[in-house]
Amino acid sequence: MKKPASILTLITALVVFTVLAAAAVTPVSSAPDNGNQAAVAGPLALATEIDNIDVGMNFNGSQIKFSGQAPEGSAIFLKVLSPDKKVGLSKQGRKGPVWLTVETVQVSRMPGMFQVMSSGKIEDLPPALQQEMGIEPGYPALKKTAEVTSKHDEKTVVLPPEEANEFIEGLVRINEKKGLYRYENNAVEVSGSSFKGTINIPPDVPRGESKIYAYAVKDGKIAGTAVKDFKVTSVGLVQSLNIMAQQNAVAYGIMAVVVALGAGLLVSAAFKEINRIIFKDDSSVGTHH
Repeated sequence: MKKPASILTLITALVVFTVLAAAAVTPVSSAPDNGNQAAVAGPLALATEIDNIDVGMNFNGSQIKFSGQAPEGSAIFLKVLSPDKKVGLSKQGRKGPVWLTVETVQVSRMPGMFQVMSSGKIEDLPPALQQEMGIEPGYPALKKTAEVTSKHDEKTVVLPPEEANEFIEGLVRINEKKGLYRYENNAVEVSGSSFKGTINIPPDVPRGESKIYAYAVKDGKIAGTAVKDFKVTSVGLVQSLNIMAQQNAVAYGIMAVVVALGAGLLVSAAFKEINRIIFKDDSSVGTHH
């Protein structure tokens, strides 16, 4: 009678082992990843409502709502970073009575978008921590890696720091005006071990994959980190124009000229019609003596 009991015990043990093994490899939630899944690296979790932004003809910016969990009592800092982007800049100078372009350069190795948000004041952090997270006010880390090149005698020359600085500062100001570069203190709401907030995505957001870095700081140290990706994609006519510009620059240039000429003709015709309506033929006006 002991043998059946032994077999039953063995079967029970196998069933328990199978259940435990399945539990070990099965996610807590079986729902598909729709952007709400948390990204974790250390004792901090970060989730976003969306992980993809479609940019069409009427795109006027978007928002990404985020939330997460962190060790209670932590200050939260977020950094939004887009891939590096080459930007052409021109310097205007006066030649005689007119202003002309006197120099054209390319600025590279600077992110297309850089935003920092915090639950407190970034300036209250020790400089070493600011540097470790890459969120120092004034963008020193970005400016340090930036490169400015110019063409002289058909050769590309890297400008020295004293010459490059004005172009780097100029690009920073342009990106700040566009909402691509910004610092926001007290923009993350913290309640106990939970935090939440909203990232404002400007209309000129770079296409491609961007990253959201989250940091929890407690007792003067980084207590947890997390990273979440989101993708910006052109759709519809915007996508078609982008593809044409990249794959057939000549056709894109011709089309741009044709569109510009057509727009000019339409505007000219519109003004003629407005003038005709407002300033009617004087022969229709009676003369009184």
